[in-house]
Amino acid sequence: FLVIILFGISNLVFPQTDLPYKVGEYAAYKVSFGPINAGFATLKVQEIIEKDTIPCYHIIGKGRTASVFDWFFKVRDVYETFIDTSKLVPINFIRAIHEGGYSKTQHYIFNHKDSIVYDQDTSYSIPSNAQDMLSALFYARTFNKNDLNQSQSFFVPIFMDEENYNLEILYLENELLETKLGTIDCMVFKPKMQEGRVFEDGEEMKIWISDDKNHLLMRVETKIWAGTIKAEIISADRLK
Repeated sequence: FLVIILFGISNLVFPQTDLPYKVGEYAAYKVSFGPINAGFATLKVQEIIEKDTIPCYHIIGKGRTASVFDWFFKVRDVYETFIDTSKLVPINFIRAIHEGGYSKTQHYIFNHKDSIVYDQDTSYSIPSNAQDMLSALFYARTFNKNDLNQSQSFFVPIFMDEENYNLEILYLENELLETKLGTIDCMVFKPKMQEGRVFEDGEEMKIWISDDKNHLLMRVETKIWAGTIKAEIISADRLK
């Protein structure tokens, strides 16, 4: 589920001193499938650490199924990204997923100067400023709303599963959203996700981002062939 909620916005970036997050920020989400509590997800800005002499935000995303789902489809997913604090592009990306009987590990090393990403003994060409699954969300949070055009699409390049994918995003409207943190004014976006994975229709997803200085992910709702999956924020700590 973390894979399908992450997205980015290109060329709408605040100066780095105005980033809406800081070290220690933590957000937790409940994931539901219809009326059933299916699992939980967390996002944490763990620390600033150097990667190849480059200061990076170390950000960790985790997803897991609720205990009732563990009996027949146990999920334990971990995503880690190391984002250059000045350029807001990923330097390293690590993905370790365990879903039912399926496991997969990825470790991408990004070389943005040469537009290449390395995965073990293989290299791939990437477009300028390509993001990974997790860095895309935190890059998206740096956008300036004044530069957004309602009902007009924009795009961001993402490298995932050894492929380049140009994610299309549409800003729909603002909406007051009832949450565990109170009633929050949110911007509503519709990303067109890649069909042929878990989606029948690339249009059936909405994402709510708080329209304040936090630009915090508040809710995600998507329709798949079996029904509707929804992730809603249940707690947040150490917001900037």
